[in-house]
Amino acid sequence: MAEVKPLRLKAQRISKKVEVAELNPVAQISVDTGVFHLPDIFDYLVPKALSEVIVPGVFVEIPFGSREVSGYVVSRNQSNLDYSKLKFIKKTISPIPLLSEELLEIVTDTSNRYACKPWDVIRSAIPPRMASAEKDFVGRELSQSTSSKLKLSHKLTISADEADLNREISEAFSRLTESQQLLVIVPDERDIKQLIMGDLPITPIVLSTELAKSDRYLNYLTARFDAPKLIIGTRSAIFTPLNQNSKIFIFNDNDESMYERRSPGWNVRDIALLRSGDHSLHFIGASPSLEIVRLAELGWIAREKKRDKYRTKEYAIHFPQSRVSDIAVIKAGLKLGNVLVVMAETGYITAIACQKCRNQAKCECGGKLHISSRGAIPQCMLCEKYFQDWKCAWCDSENIRSIGKGSNRYAEEIAKAVPGYRVALSKGGARVDVLPVTEENILVISSYGCEPKGNYSAVVLKSLENLTNRVDLRSLEFARRCIFENLNRMDNKKTSSAFIDLPVENPISQAILRNDVYGLCLAEIDERNSSLLPPSVRIATLIGEGSAIRQLAKQFEDNALFTVISTIKFSDSSNTGASLSKMILRSEIAKSADFSEFFYDLARYRGIKGLSPIQIHLDPFSI
Repeated sequence: MAEVKPLRLKAQRISKKVEVAELNPVAQISVDTGVFHLPDIFDYLVPKALSEVIVPGVFVEIPFGSREVSGYVVSRNQSNLDYSKLKFIKKTISPIPLLSEELLEIVTDTSNRYACKPWDVIRSAIPPRMASAEKDFVGRELSQSTSSKLKLSHKLTISADEADLNREISEAFSRLTESQQLLVIVPDERDIKQLIMGDLPITPIVLSTELAKSDRYLNYLTARFDAPKLIIGTRSAIFTPLNQNSKIFIFNDNDESMYERRSPGWNVRDIALLRSGDHSLHFIGASPSLEIVRLAELGWIAREKKRDKYRTKEYAIHFPQSRVSDIAVIKAGLKLGNVLVVMAETGYITAIACQKCRNQAKCECGGKLHISSRGAIPQCMLCEKYFQDWKCAWCDSENIRSIGKGSNRYAEEIAKAVPGYRVALSKGGARVDVLPVTEENILVISSYGCEPKGNYSAVVLKSLENLTNRVDLRSLEFARRCIFENLNRMDNKKTSSAFIDLPVENPISQAILRNDVYGLCLAEIDERNSSLLPPSVRIATLIGEGSAIRQLAKQFEDNALFTVISTIKFSDSSNTGASLSKMILRSEIAKSADFSEFFYDLARYRGIKGLSPIQIHLDPFSI
C-alpha cells in the first residue's frame, strides 16, 4: 500500500523571496500581448540572479495578467517607480541577444510600413529557437556592423540567360571588401537548389524554411555571429542583419512566394527598400516587377543594360499564324537536344462538352466536369461527383467531346507524334527541379512555375491566353515573367526555336520580337496609372462583417487620403456563415506614410472600442 502523504495547506506554500538587481533594476520590455490597442512597452523588475543576462535584445518570459507571455528587453534603467507595483521577469528564453539594434530598426520600419505590431514581424525575422543549436554560441559576441563611408548603388538587371544570376553573384562577390557581405534572396527552395548546382564562388550559408528547425536556427546563428560572406535564403532571410555597406540581391521580386502569407503580409521588395539606406540593392530577373520599373524610371535605381551579345535575338520564333506548327518545333528541337513544353492546365481532360450541341458538361452544383485519366468516368471538379451514364442536359446525347486538354493528355498526344523519345512531366504535385543528364534527348511537359532547370533546344509555350487573361492583380506580371524566363532557357540562340501560343499582334508577342521586356512593363504601368492601380498607388483591403464594412465606407467617403473606395461581397472560406464584405481603398504613393499611419490608428481605435474585428492588409499581392 502506498504511503499517504500529509495534506499541505495552500498557505504553507510560500515562494522564495526574489531579490531585485542592484544596478538598473527596471527593464523596459516589448510584450507580445496579442492585443493590438495595448502599449508595446511595459516595465518589469530584473531579478538579481538574472541581472547579467538581462541585456537589450534578449527574449524573456514574463507574467502578463493571468498568462505567461514572451517579450524582448528594450532597455534597463534606475527607475523611480514603485517597485511593489511591478512584476518580476520570470526567466530568459535564450541568453543570446538576437534582437540587435540593427534588427530592431528593420522590425520598427516594417511595423510602421504595414501598420502592425513589432511582434507580428519578429516571428518572421527570427526563426523558432532550438536550444540544442545554441551551445556553441552562448557567451560569444554578435558580429557588429563596421562603420564605414557608405558607397551605395541600387540597380536593376534584366537577365537574358538562365545562368545570369550565378554570374552576377560571382561578379559581385569578387568585388566585396573585407567587411562586406552578400545576401541573396530567392523565391523558393527550388531556386536555392538550382543556384547551388551552378557556379558559386564559395559554399553559402542557407536560410530556408525547408530546412529542419535545428539546422535553420543553427544556420541563422552562424549568419549572425560569423558574418559569412555569402548568404542565400528565401523570404524571411531578408531580415538578416548584415555588416554595413553590404549587398542584397533580390531574384524575381514579383514572385508570389516573396509575399508573406501571414498577417501583416509584408513583401521582400519593400523590406529591401527599407534597408536601402545601409546596403546596396540589386534586383535581377527575366521580367522585373512594375514597382522596380517605376523606381528605375525615376532614376532611383540604375537600369543595367543587357550585354551586347544578348541584345540581338537570334532564335527563331513561331506563332499560331506561322507555317510552322508547335509539333514541328518539337520534332525539330528533339533532333538537336531537349525540348520544353509549358502549359497552364494540368490533368488529363480539363473540360468536356456534348459532341452534338456543344453545350459544356456541368454538375448540378455548377462545377464543370473533367476526366482525370484515359478511360476514367467524368467527375465534377467541385463536389467530385461521378457521372457514370452522362447525358447532355439539353439534347440527351451521350457522346462526349473534350474542350480542354491538360498536360497529361497533351503528353500522350505528343508521345504518339514523336515516338521513341522519353517524356517527363513536371507539375505541382510532382515537380522536377533539375533536368536529368542523359544521353538521350528528353521532352519535358511542365506547368507554368514548375519548369526544370536545364538547357533546351526548343521551347513551346501553350495556353498563354489562359495565362494572360486571368482575373488577378498581377496576372500579366506572372505571365510575362514565365514567358521570358522560359525563352532564356534555350541553350543555343542560333539553332534554338520557340513557339508562342499567342497571336503575333499581341503586345507580348511584339515585345518578344523586339526582345524588349522593359518596354512591355512601361506600357503596363501607363495602363495601370489610368486605372489607379499599383505601382502609382498603394492599396489596402479591409475584410469584415458586411455592416461594419458598409459603415466604414460611409465614414471614409470624404477622406482626402483615399482616391478610390470600392466595396464588394466576400466569400467566407471558414464556413462560419457570417456575411462578410471587402473594402478596397487606394491612395497616392506620395501619401504612403499617412496611409500606413491611418490604418494603424484604425486598428487601435477599433480594439479600444471593442468593435467587431476586421482584417487589414496593406499592399497585398492580390485583391
